[in-house]
Amino acid sequence: MKKLNYFLTLLVSVLALSSCTSEVDNYFSESSSERSAKDIAKVQKILREAPNGWRMEFYGNLTYGGYNVLCKFDSEYVTFASEKVGKTHNAGLDDSGNLVGAGQKSTYTVMQSMGTLLSFDGGNEVFHYFSKPKNDDYGSAGEGFNGDFEFRVLSASPEKIVLTGRKHGRKIIMYPMPANLEWKDYLKSVKETDNYMSSRSYRLMGEGIPDTVNIVVRQYYRSLIFQYLDDKEELQTVAAPFIVTPEGFILYDTPTVRGVKIGNFAKGDTFERFYLADNKKVWLETAVPPLWESVRDGMWFFAYSKVGSYQMPLWDDFHEALKTAGLNNKENVLMNALVGTYENKTGFHFWAGPDYGIVRLDFVDANEEGNEISIKYSNDKPTNKTAKDYMSKHKLKPIIESLAGRGSKLRRFKLTTDNARKPTIITFTDVNEPTNVFTLSAEQVNYPFDH
Repeated sequence: MKKLNYFLTLLVSVLALSSCTSEVDNYFSESSSERSAKDIAKVQKILREAPNGWRMEFYGNLTYGGYNVLCKFDSEYVTFASEKVGKTHNAGLDDSGNLVGAGQKSTYTVMQSMGTLLSFDGGNEVFHYFSKPKNDDYGSAGEGFNGDFEFRVLSASPEKIVLTGRKHGRKIIMYPMPANLEWKDYLKSVKETDNYMSSRSYRLMGEGIPDTVNIVVRQYYRSLIFQYLDDKEELQTVAAPFIVTPEGFILYDTPTVRGVKIGNFAKGDTFERFYLADNKKVWLETAVPPLWESVRDGMWFFAYSKVGSYQMPLWDDFHEALKTAGLNNKENVLMNALVGTYENKTGFHFWAGPDYGIVRLDFVDANEEGNEISIKYSNDKPTNKTAKDYMSKHKLKPIIESLAGRGSKLRRFKLTTDNARKPTIITFTDVNEPTNVFTLSAEQVNYPFDH
């Protein structure tokens, strides 16, 4: 009976609602299609009327931080320039200081698709470098930098355009370029700031941070990685992706590190410390750790062409063994190999097909200068079963033994680099076997046998 009363009450309510006026108040003086057309026209006009184009703060996978992409629109085409145009043009400039790919135009479209959408639908080697699924510099196959080429327009004015990536959802902000500033001069000044401020290591210091608390900050690509021990002596990690402008490091968002709100860091007048732009009581103090610590705490990638005569035959044997290392004796392609710390585990890391392996490495007996170190390996954790299988079945063990030893027979290496403050490469020279030389790169190397 209660159920019947419930349904009768519900029926009466529905009938009462349906008996109300069927007319719907017209809250808009225009139809949705008219409003869409008007918004599309507005966005097109704003894009085209910037006399020197726009600066786009472009992000994909936040692990890698952001890059400046410059773009200028006419009624049909867009022209791009960028800080990053392939592996050999880290600043988007050639050896003569000219823009790479600056004369290349491609089409774009502003259209309706669940709101106003800006689509860079024409192929462009400068812009679509960030959305390529296979990228020599970033990410794994099928992902790359994870940059979008279609964007929802959240807001648009002559002073600022806010977008969000249609696929990956990253926030993209565009600002008009100053009318009289040449694009190549802007990118050159960005590069100068990058070189001036970048360091492999800093300390976060200042108000709100006790002297007893050590907040180490490491730079990985364009992301600042803050690490510290909390009150329970547990390691905490906070990542802050950023983009470089002539004024300094502009953060993607404003994280909090041990109760201290972090924002943009200004370039300032000394490379020894960089203050928060809105709080001069907190700063990054540049630190130059011993070179062996940079190896241990960073991620340093192998490339086949950068190993010497001692190791090359070992890598050749490993390459051959990988051809039957997969399921049902199928090939597993080596995607990355590195030495250093990944997910708080220190060792030799590799990714082959679907497999991930790690061999534990310990760095011991550093010299006083910090540029000579002995390395040993073990099967103790975090060495995993995958690594043990590859060592016993797929020719990985000789490579490990060329990097490290066991017991009293350790490998000892002399370390050299191109830049003590911000090393981009580190060369290892075996003290007891001079032909055992190899160079590792701070920049990610995908498919090491192809490089």
